[in-house]
Amino acid sequence: MTISLTSGSTSGVVRTYGGELVSFKAGGLEYVWQGDPAHWNGQAPILFPVCCSAKDNKIAFDGVEYPMPKHGLARKREFEPILIAKDRVVLEQRETEETLQSFPFCYSLKADYTVREDGFSATFTVKNLDKNEMTFCIGGHPGFNVPLCPEDGGFEEHSLFFEDAEGCTASITKDGYMNAEVPKLDILKGTNELPLVWSDYDNDAIILENLPKKTVCLLSRRSGKGFRFDFEGFDALGLWTPDHKHSPFICLEPWNGLPADVAETTDAKSKKYAKTIAPDAEYSVGYAVTVIR
Repeated sequence: MTISLTSGSTSGVVRTYGGELVSFKAGGLEYVWQGDPAHWNGQAPILFPVCCSAKDNKIAFDGVEYPMPKHGLARKREFEPILIAKDRVVLEQRETEETLQSFPFCYSLKADYTVREDGFSATFTVKNLDKNEMTFCIGGHPGFNVPLCPEDGGFEEHSLFFEDAEGCTASITKDGYMNAEVPKLDILKGTNELPLVWSDYDNDAIILENLPKKTVCLLSRRSGKGFRFDFEGFDALGLWTPDHKHSPFICLEPWNGLPADVAETTDAKSKKYAKTIAPDAEYSVGYAVTVIR
């Protein structure tokens, strides 16, 4: 099922399978990657209860290991609409017998999308409906078209501009894992600009931590146009486009949780930036896109 949203001349489309916002159009331009399988058939999955990989594709709670697929369980299951308005929709996913085989908790995961005339916002709220405290990761994986239109030039005529990258660390995974032995990247040393270069992603995602300000602008160096991406409340930002494909999109992935580290165990609490909440407690976090045209 898809649900259409409008605000003035802008529009959005939300799909209940996976709870994703799969389209945002403003000024006649489509901002969200449309899932061409020749490059990547995803669009904007919600990552829960892990971001990226779990150690050996397993996760342990109270010493018991459970199978956990990459990026978790939410992205390949239905959400139910609990609020539908002209410019806003709220979807909810609850546990099932199937999810309990991998994530042994009763939970509510809500995805709240609002379309504005100058952009859109996405908020994810996790509520612990279990009798035990619950540890999880939560993140987004939205893909954005680059370029948005011919006047903006090509992919490599764009840059990410950070408000303040001082103190930021940049790293890549090795064989799908974080690894302290892999040298940190110096791509943001002494600068707030990160040009988009396809070959930078030939290994895997670039992972940014310790950003003092959780905002970045993706802009064409030719036209100066693009959008601002705000991700307050997230601990890390992943940047990804498929390796060796020269794909016309990039994913800006705000995460509370990282790919598994070679040094960590399968224990859920060993995952960096994982969150733990008590029974009946909630945790909310989100991101927003603002058009710059």
